[in-house]
Amino acid sequence: MTTVVLGLDGGSFELIQPWLDEGRLPNFSTLVTEGTAADMQSCLPPVTCPNWQCYATGTNPGKLGVFWWESVDRAAERIENRSRSDDFDGVYFWRLLEDEPAVINLPTSYPPSCTEGIHVAGGPGAEQTGYTYPDSLEAELEREYDYAVHPERMSLLSEEASDNECVDEIYELIDTRFDVLEDLLTDGEHEFVHVTVFYLNVLQHFYWDMDVVRRAWERIDERVGRLLSMEALEHLFVMSDHGANEIRTTVRINAWLAQNGYLQTRSSISDYLHAVGLTRERVRPVLARLEIEWLARRLLPERIQMYLPDEEGSVDKSAKESVVDWRRSQAVASGQGPLYVLADDPVERKRIAAELVSDLEGLTDLSGAPVFDQVLRGEEVYIGEYVERGPDIVLDQAPGVHIEGKIGVEDVFGSPETWRGENKDTGLFVGYGPDIDASATLDGMHILDIAPTLLHLHGNAVPERMDGTVRRGLFESGSAPAERAVSRTELADLERATAESTDSDVTDRLTDLGYME
Repeated sequence: MTTVVLGLDGGSFELIQPWLDEGRLPNFSTLVTEGTAADMQSCLPPVTCPNWQCYATGTNPGKLGVFWWESVDRAAERIENRSRSDDFDGVYFWRLLEDEPAVINLPTSYPPSCTEGIHVAGGPGAEQTGYTYPDSLEAELEREYDYAVHPERMSLLSEEASDNECVDEIYELIDTRFDVLEDLLTDGEHEFVHVTVFYLNVLQHFYWDMDVVRRAWERIDERVGRLLSMEALEHLFVMSDHGANEIRTTVRINAWLAQNGYLQTRSSISDYLHAVGLTRERVRPVLARLEIEWLARRLLPERIQMYLPDEEGSVDKSAKESVVDWRRSQAVASGQGPLYVLADDPVERKRIAAELVSDLEGLTDLSGAPVFDQVLRGEEVYIGEYVERGPDIVLDQAPGVHIEGKIGVEDVFGSPETWRGENKDTGLFVGYGPDIDASATLDGMHILDIAPTLLHLHGNAVPERMDGTVRRGLFESGSAPAERAVSRTELADLERATAESTDSDVTDRLTDLGYME
């Protein structure tokens, strides 16, 4: 019998509750009524990177060493991608299980772990070969399932029309993930299987609650119904790395920092590319239509690719470090929440951070609505050995707010452009199976609670390093996990995968997804 975790990137009851009420998702309704369901808190910021790793390791970003897609190295005056598996200082909880696990499409897990069982990495960075462990599995997946990690025509999602070829590719990816999952259950070789449907949230980003998104959820619901009919399935957990909500306004946080004297910029090659009309919006959709986008990215010099501005003349992360005047600036921000103070002196760094918290706490948009639920110091959000290299401030986006990290625009506030939906810190959790108490209340359920709870379900000790809580109240009274005492253990030093950097591939993929604004 097998425990399955179905990860739905960006899944939230806020989006799907109307479809549940209308009877469009009957199998999700079964999970909710016959199992137990709750909203679930993400780690801040509520983003794919690092939240899938927070789930998989049971540890917060302060211990993982990764806080968002990019990392600001103050001393080296660098801004680097931090989304590969070997960037994270953590051990996946399923490696502590006795039997071989199977993990399919876990985001930010490229290169895949060398472990017992099988591991199919999700992106970014998995554009090239080498995304499976064992290596031979890759050819088998492509032969048997026509498996792909990513759709090929991502740039088409930025167009207004929702009936484009990339949407169909995403539907096919969803079915492929479930095809693999069903066959793994049929084989019966794994006590634990995890599968992630990542591009669901990409559809939500671009189309929020439009029909193309509803159809994706209906497709998933149909496949959940098939899972529930399989004898090999014992427990099914559905979870998300974060939630989602519709965007009403955007905040260009680096524009605010520039206007208030915290950020100084300088000219770069991006200014000249913009002057002659070479922008991401003009170049990449044309290449996608010609079906040579990824080939062109390999042939164009990397420095030209990374400096392509958008239509407003702003630059994304790839060129940020060349635009920031590091010696004259006091702070720079990423999108979706992290903000870094650049002062070398620790006392001055704390002073500037305190001043920024005071200035930002009352910030409102053009309608007078608050744009942040909270403005928090990094040490209030994170614990662990890497807190010092993390953001000094974490901006918790208010509902309907999208924080952009682009540099080069003048207006602080704007309307949604590419994205219509944004992440929020409340995702979803569902537990279903013979040991699950359907009447359980899971107040305060946190993404960090999943790993220790599943280890406890399978009779394993929980590493002391994990930050989450074993939710024994999830289990039916009298069941083994409800009656069993929680045991703790020191975490063994397990080997972690290492590989050469593929920074440019990661940047391209994140740009397509809209994170590198």
